[in-house]
Amino acid sequence: MRSIAIVNQKGGCGKTTTAVNLASYLSDFGKRVLLIDMDPQSHASIGLGVDTESLDVSTYDILMNPHTGITDVAVPTGETLDVVPSNVVLSAIEQQLSGQPDRENRLRKKLEAVDDRYDYVLVDCPPSVGLLTFNAIVACREAIIVMEPSYYALHGAMKVLDTIGLVREQLGLRKRVRVLLTMFDGRTRFAKDFLREANVRFGRELFDTVIRRTVRFREAANWGVAISHYARTSTGARDYKSLAREVVADEEKLAEAEVAPVRQAEQAGLEPGMDEWILSQPGPHFVEGGILFSLVAPEANDVSLIGSFNKWDREHGIQLQRNSNGVWHTTVELDPGRHLYKFVVDGAWRPDPANENRTQPNQDCVLEVYKRD
Repeated sequence: MRSIAIVNQKGGCGKTTTAVNLASYLSDFGKRVLLIDMDPQSHASIGLGVDTESLDVSTYDILMNPHTGITDVAVPTGETLDVVPSNVVLSAIEQQLSGQPDRENRLRKKLEAVDDRYDYVLVDCPPSVGLLTFNAIVACREAIIVMEPSYYALHGAMKVLDTIGLVREQLGLRKRVRVLLTMFDGRTRFAKDFLREANVRFGRELFDTVIRRTVRFREAANWGVAISHYARTSTGARDYKSLAREVVADEEKLAEAEVAPVRQAEQAGLEPGMDEWILSQPGPHFVEGGILFSLVAPEANDVSLIGSFNKWDREHGIQLQRNSNGVWHTTVELDPGRHLYKFVVDGAWRPDPANENRTQPNQDCVLEVYKRD
């Protein structure tokens, strides 16, 4: 079962639209899909025709009642699509769970019980990084950060990345993150520039599919159906169908990713299974405290980081620390802007193999840092 949290701290950037329409297309592709509405506004539930005013049980009960399971709450909205609906009572849960033990694992434990029942679980998160979103991130192995072309949405995305980094550090849970650009208007220069910058910033983590802006989304939501059932030939329907195909195509990549860290570790002479997060998701990464740079070089005796941020001064390069598995790493706080960098490995220049954005082949690597406040 693949579990995917759909998140961003900012509201109005297309999270719910993505959750509803991605779930619908995955179901149309023959997948068994569960959509969990973790937003007290209940828009994902309403968007699939659920009457949230007459609910006897909801997401609230799953999180609060240890005896209420997913199957007790799930509402079928199609042959292979179920919805766990929410209502406004969910807004009280953060206060009610305050100080409760293991409160961040409530959803994860309930999902474990239906692991064989569904192919996909999508969780539509509220526009905040509170307990509800934290539960979703802990419960799901993947996250899709939905982002409109705005720097407020980018700021929200960075906060989510911080939260995911916190989950990894404190709970030791590895998460795969993808970024989806929505509400895109290709007629504007700003949107085109933003897409170009997003490609530089997120690289392979950015979906190839871009969701274009269309009024059909609002019309479909008004009727309580997915856009695939309302305007199948519209640009929005075609875009979400393309996204669903990308997500399904990821299944083979994910299967490979499960064994890739072991294979790469063996090839590098490391202990199998160690440093799998760095090996399977090579940097640089935005983390708490700056940018995480890493390099797998077990044969090296000295690795430093040199770049435009220190005027390419090799004598005062930033030293990387080597762990017991031959992975060199450091976290550097960089000012917003465009930075060029390389590693110096035992006195020899080496580009970052994890960064495909180069000024020229085998030349300086490029990193864009955006203002986060």
